[in-house]
Amino acid sequence: MKGQDFVTDLSVADHIMVHYADKTKDVFAITSQNSGLTAIKEYKIADLDVLYTPDMLVKDRSALAKDLTSILKTVDLQSEGVYQVLDDQTTSLDKKVEAVKNWYLEESFAEVKAQLGTLVDKLLTNLDYQWNDSPASTAALKQKVQDHQSAIMLGLAYLNRYYGIRFADYNLKELMLFKPDFYGQNVDVLDRLIELGSRESNLKGDQTHETFARVLAKDTKSEDLHAFLDYNRQLLTTDKDMNDWFVNATKGHVYIAERASKNQEIANRKHRAYDNLNNWLHRNMILPLLNVKKAQMFLISNYNTITFGSADKSGKTIDQMKADIDLVADRQLTYLDFWYRLAADDVKDRMVKSDFNVATPVWEGYRVDGRGWIERYGHTSGMADYAPIREVFGPAGRYYKDNKLGAYASIYPKINARDAVHFVEIDMMSEYGLSVYTHETTHVNDRIVYLGGYKHREGTYVEAYAQGMLQSPAEEGHQGEYGALGLNMAYMRPNDGDQWYNPDPTKLQTRQQIDHYMKGYNEALMLLDYLEGERVLAKNDLALKKAWFSKMTKQMRYQDQDNKLLAPNQWDYVRPLTDEEAKTQLNSVDDLIKHNIITNRHYQGTYRPEELKTAYVNVKMVDAIYGGNTSQGAPGAISFKHNAFRMWGYYGYENGFLGYASNKYKDEALSEGRDTLGDDFIIQKVSKGKFQNLEEWKKAWFDAIITKAKRGIHSFEIDGQQIDSYEKLQDLFDQAVETDYRNFKYGGSVANYTVALKKKVFQKLLQVTDAFSSELFPKG
Repeated sequence: MKGQDFVTDLSVADHIMVHYADKTKDVFAITSQNSGLTAIKEYKIADLDVLYTPDMLVKDRSALAKDLTSILKTVDLQSEGVYQVLDDQTTSLDKKVEAVKNWYLEESFAEVKAQLGTLVDKLLTNLDYQWNDSPASTAALKQKVQDHQSAIMLGLAYLNRYYGIRFADYNLKELMLFKPDFYGQNVDVLDRLIELGSRESNLKGDQTHETFARVLAKDTKSEDLHAFLDYNRQLLTTDKDMNDWFVNATKGHVYIAERASKNQEIANRKHRAYDNLNNWLHRNMILPLLNVKKAQMFLISNYNTITFGSADKSGKTIDQMKADIDLVADRQLTYLDFWYRLAADDVKDRMVKSDFNVATPVWEGYRVDGRGWIERYGHTSGMADYAPIREVFGPAGRYYKDNKLGAYASIYPKINARDAVHFVEIDMMSEYGLSVYTHETTHVNDRIVYLGGYKHREGTYVEAYAQGMLQSPAEEGHQGEYGALGLNMAYMRPNDGDQWYNPDPTKLQTRQQIDHYMKGYNEALMLLDYLEGERVLAKNDLALKKAWFSKMTKQMRYQDQDNKLLAPNQWDYVRPLTDEEAKTQLNSVDDLIKHNIITNRHYQGTYRPEELKTAYVNVKMVDAIYGGNTSQGAPGAISFKHNAFRMWGYYGYENGFLGYASNKYKDEALSEGRDTLGDDFIIQKVSKGKFQNLEEWKKAWFDAIITKAKRGIHSFEIDGQQIDSYEKLQDLFDQAVETDYRNFKYGGSVANYTVALKKKVFQKLLQVTDAFSSELFPKG
């Protein structure tokens, strides 16, 4: 050694490391001694007063080294000799070129070529050839190098690329290239390079773990890459475990934000980066991350997901991004911890994927500020190569193409550890990016956890659950879901009277507290819907009714590429009111419920929860949906989302939400002779026979809310006016509807003032009740 560096040049050595079978070591200072033999180098070991003679000879090998260097320098990475190691020799030249490019070894190969003379000299110093340098053995060595020149160069490039691994003050590269016998085995260094470079799969960055097992393990006494790294950690560092070592070994190149759960029952479960990488799916990310040189990478690791990103994507430095990375890490944890507290007891432990499965990877995507979507090999004309692809994502096999989506989740019909989240057009680190994280992880987790293990309700699909339902809405950059039905599981916001959702998710520490919030949330909205409907109907104006309201009807399903169900399974169809309907059917809020009336603000046409278009519908909180459009089979998209939230508010998460939104009652329906799972069957089961359809239930709930409200509501202030009774609130709605009515009669738009009032009142009620932790109706 020279200082802390492993060396093979005997003239510069000043220390020796002795390591023992019990994974301990000693490092001694050494001084060169005169052995009296020109080819033998001796050292005196300080403190021991003994001589040490390395198993290496000092000889002039310059002529041979020059000859071998000349042979190896002729090898190009894209050359016929290299193509000979490819598995498929029948493919086209273009395919061979691409196969070699997929190794991402260009930089390392160039480094090897640039210092080939030094590398060859070190190689010769550590070959058995040094003990027999007869003309015959010299000729045999030259021939061997000539015959295997491409494999030798590839082996050197591979080890140079992936084994510059730091262990405290030590780096393994020199040992792995030239002194693998450090680990106690007799190794022919040249044969090892030839074996390594003679097989295509050995050179792939997405098989680094397998390559170690196939080629390198036998020389190290370690059964796999993890065991090898752990052995060196114990030998060369004071790091107490592999997680600490990984953080230290990547410091300066990879910023790692690790978050343990704040829920005490799982606070000590696996969540750290190395633990989340050390599995069959992610283990081939380990060596690329340990060898980052130019890229500025970061990882966010918790018990459910591991997020891979880079500062390069936004043209910033890691130091500039640390605060944002930590904020995203905190928000991810807040969201996941919320779900752990909410989820049904028999499935909630599935959230801890780090223990029982594989942490879901979240990939940042390759749209780079000022460069567009980066191509597979990280090249952009006239610009430096994109280091995160060259050094990490490319070799690890994690590149994907631009499909023009904001982001997407790769999911499978059954539970599968290969589920993943891919960002494309949306910035993962933005305010909205975190909302999208909650959206895409809903796709990953809903069937196995969020829906109690009962899976999607028959006739629905993924977007019925994420968009406008379980996605935590972002205030900035959103696509219509902010101000729509939702629950804040991720963001810390001030309770300032300008919020749509619970400001602080961490205040809801139990499922019971979450259910209590959802009860207040839904009852506040229903109170405002009732007042709106009551005051509009009081005008008794046919034209106003038709302008203000629409009718939701049942459209029976037919089969197409997205749907295989037939009637009585239905979709929602929203259409204008007829004159007859407006004149004869709508005279009270009970009529609005009975005839499935909704406010005419955002919806027209057919809404289907099983496809990927109208299933994205966001149900606005200020939009009144009075009935339930009770189905005898699968429901439509609007009513499904709206009813799911109302059922949660009335019956709680386990009984109401899971009962309505999942397939919980499907087997029971079949056992009772029903081919379909309808709203009618579900409300009968959840209510234990009290209600036969959703309209009966909603009428009873509206009645109960208004009865409580007339006894008194939580006081609040609107525009300097103190509101502490139903009557005062009713007066506000009278004024707003009257203003909208006047505007309508003069050709203006309808409902603007009423919608603004509903927003203002709801947000005040949310504030003064501390997110409904105190009662909305104190005398209820």
